[in-house]
Amino acid sequence: LDTGHARSIINHQPKTTYQYRYRDMGPKLEIALTTHTLEELVPIVSEYSPSRLIKRTQLFGGYSGSNYRINLEDGSTFVLKITNGYAADHAELMCRTAHRLGASGYSDCCLPITKRESTLDGDSEFRFVSLKEKHGVPAFLLTFVDGTQADKVMREHPHLAQNVMRGIGGGLARMHAAAGMTWAEAQKTDLRWYKKDGGCCDVQDQVDEKILETIEQCKEIEGHDFVPFYRKELKLLQREMSLEKTLAMGITHGDPFADNVLVSNETGNLSAFIDMEDVCIGPLLFDLACCAIGCCFKDSAVDDTQVIDVQLFEALLGGYCKERPLPRVEQDHFVPFMKLALLCNCCWRFVKFNIQMKDDEVPDEARNSYLELQRRIEYLGGTDAMKQIEELVEKCSK
Repeated sequence: LDTGHARSIINHQPKTTYQYRYRDMGPKLEIALTTHTLEELVPIVSEYSPSRLIKRTQLFGGYSGSNYRINLEDGSTFVLKITNGYAADHAELMCRTAHRLGASGYSDCCLPITKRESTLDGDSEFRFVSLKEKHGVPAFLLTFVDGTQADKVMREHPHLAQNVMRGIGGGLARMHAAAGMTWAEAQKTDLRWYKKDGGCCDVQDQVDEKILETIEQCKEIEGHDFVPFYRKELKLLQREMSLEKTLAMGITHGDPFADNVLVSNETGNLSAFIDMEDVCIGPLLFDLACCAIGCCFKDSAVDDTQVIDVQLFEALLGGYCKERPLPRVEQDHFVPFMKLALLCNCCWRFVKFNIQMKDDEVPDEARNSYLELQRRIEYLGGTDAMKQIEELVEKCSK
């Protein structure tokens, strides 16, 4: 089951691998995967718990940090994330935003743990982030939830796929409802705000035409077929985002794809959302549309294109609307927001592999990876597809 998110690992040259995702997350400094001994993790863990660290197991997955399952002498288990490439203040802002979910009663995700009072300075700006890593890399502790990645469960147990998507939809809706707010309230937030701090696939950079400027300044792609396509779709994106003041705001996951969700391998029931690095205050519709474009496409039985998977889409929306009914404005603009979420992902792939990286470093599969998402955008622009999705949205919203 293709999640539609750029998760592929491309082997291009010996000892060189590329992992392409939809975008860089936050103010990245560098990206590296490191390994730590148990002794090296002790100073970090001691900032959160007085209990002795007795075991650490490295967890693999993701691309922006080193993750460890840690077991303490008192029987408790946590996840320790070493955030390679993040600035400490960004990591703290991310943790503070995710922590608000827990404070609002939401528990269907891995939540950051506050450091012990005895380890805090009175005016410390870092209540969640530790700087005790051997190289000073920011780190933080998260609650541990057992489960299997949802995309793996759907792939290996397709009979559970609809239940998995219903659970994802319900969990996402509860997240959105936990800390909902108006546009005016969001403007005053001390949490991560997509308009100025990143998040929501960096859609604000699209609105402000920062990405367009990058594309237009690159002479090597002058005349490329993608450029007129992007300019046309960007105008539609800007038009849709101009509605932002009329949309419900709240805490969004930012990366709600099936590989960022844990579920039961036996039933498909939701365990927790993980990888909350993209969490921010933003339009709830954007987050739901992102989930739909990442989880609900399948290969067409007729040609080499991809089409909406009606069963999975209906399961996702059914689960969501049971917990949080879609307001009329969100129903009316669901398809356009699917398109603009796809455009953010599509554009990131194009810029990354056709502008930022040199030709001799990039395999053709990566350089042309934007086409998969461009075709989805074109498909959603078709009358039949649009009508089908609009009818499903209407049905699930009743």
